[in-house]
Amino acid sequence: MAKTDFDLIIVGGGMVGASLACALKNSDLKIAIIEALPAHSAQQPSYDDRSIALAYGSQRIFESIGLWPQLANLCTAITDIHVSDRGHFGVTRLSAQTENVPALGQVITARSMGIVLNKALEKQENIEFICPAKVVALLQHADHVTVTLDNQREISAKLIVAADGANSTIKHLLDLGSLDHNYNQTAITANITPERAHNGRAFERFTDSGPIALLPMSDNRCSLVWTVKAGDETEILSLSEQDFLSRLQDQDNVINNTNTLVTLFSNNNSVLGHLRGAGLTLIDALPVAKHWLAQKSMGLGKKQPRLARGIKL
Repeated sequence: MAKTDFDLIIVGGGMVGASLACALKNSDLKIAIIEALPAHSAQQPSYDDRSIALAYGSQRIFESIGLWPQLANLCTAITDIHVSDRGHFGVTRLSAQTENVPALGQVITARSMGIVLNKALEKQENIEFICPAKVVALLQHADHVTVTLDNQREISAKLIVAADGANSTIKHLLDLGSLDHNYNQTAITANITPERAHNGRAFERFTDSGPIALLPMSDNRCSLVWTVKAGDETEILSLSEQDFLSRLQDQDNVINNTNTLVTLFSNNNSVLGHLRGAGLTLIDALPVAKHWLAQKSMGLGKKQPRLARGIKL
């Protein structure tokens, strides 16, 4: 086997790539993380002010890699979930008590999670951060992979993991096709404060334009994702704060008070084409460009831990 600079190269230092690296902290692997943005950049899209719902299984995984104590103080537990369909009778209610679990999930801002992950990675001696840097070329050999960076540096590894998102550079360099579906919807996200205490309850309401979800946060705030038909977001975002909340109240009937940090995300679904060659794994480069409802939850159990256990280089 050819001698390589690293055992593993992770392309993308966001939430997914960083979580994988943390899961490998006790390994003997020499790891490089290539990230396009400078370290601790406020522009890192994976670590913005959106809220992430961690499933109970994800919580247990963070416990297993020793990060849950740092994350727990930054999380808000989901104790109950209320699901309804506008214009129809009947609701579905889920309860942590009924399910005999401490919580149905935990809500944390992506920014807070990023701080914890980055602090943990700084203590790992087996990691070299290469940032800011971008991969501009990739060559697959029989037993290793070589990448060229935009600073002309060339490095090699036995395995490269593409964790650089839906618009993955690695995916494009390998010309991996995908089947795309546009939902013709836009997700408006905001942090709001309801009139009454949320008491750990999450709400999901299906409407004609798409789902609306509320996740409990600290300080009695809620993380809102409001799905509207593509094109309607322009008029909605031009509303005053009070009119914005009134329009939302008409849709959900549980909201009142203040909204902040309004942002937009288009809803698309992509299915990745077939992988080719050796020395490559994609874990955050499709199929993860999904409807926002799937993006809102971080399910680590299906990707990073299984990969971390399987990496034996």
